[in-house]
Amino acid sequence: MPKVVQDYRNTAKKRILDSSTKLFYERGYNNASMDDIAKDIGVTKGTLYLYFKSKEEILDETCRINISIMENIMGRIDNNNFISSIRKFFEEELNQPDHIKFYWVFALSELNINPKVNNIIKESYAKYKLYITKIINQIKDAGILPAEINSADLAMIFIAFHNGIMISTLQGMDKKDAISMFSLGVELILKGANSRVDH
Repeated sequence: MPKVVQDYRNTAKKRILDSSTKLFYERGYNNASMDDIAKDIGVTKGTLYLYFKSKEEILDETCRINISIMENIMGRIDNNNFISSIRKFFEEELNQPDHIKFYWVFALSELNINPKVNNIIKESYAKYKLYITKIINQIKDAGILPAEINSADLAMIFIAFHNGIMISTLQGMDKKDAISMFSLGVELILKGANSRVDH
């Protein structure tokens, strides 16, 4: 495929994803239709289907892209300055538009209704957990955490804590407080993990 055609397709795909995540966030996943998305970006429904056959395909691609964004940000974490690096990561995440940083929230209401959505969210969580486990292994290698710590278990604790803070910002927690609480929480989790092994 010629580069100009591929560039056009990539641009069109990005427009679709931007529009759909905004509509999902504003109206709810169930209430935003493929017709709505096509109308929002000014294309026919047939054109939209050339790129994505369903809302589930759009959600799956959104999860994939957001995990890629997270990997890119977390890939810049400096193990020698872990707490300040993780704080910067969280600040960058909070500065993302709402429909991007909360891409997973609008699908939660569908988990018990739509098996495809359920699978997409579970697969996304599994990838997220795998990547955070890898980061924890790196900080264990750097001597920040003891080797005896179960990396996968700690990854699940970090994810639960992170998601809790993110939900709290939706409930009204100030961004500055969220960043402070996240940094403090990560520090306490690391201290707790180290003291647990010491005892």
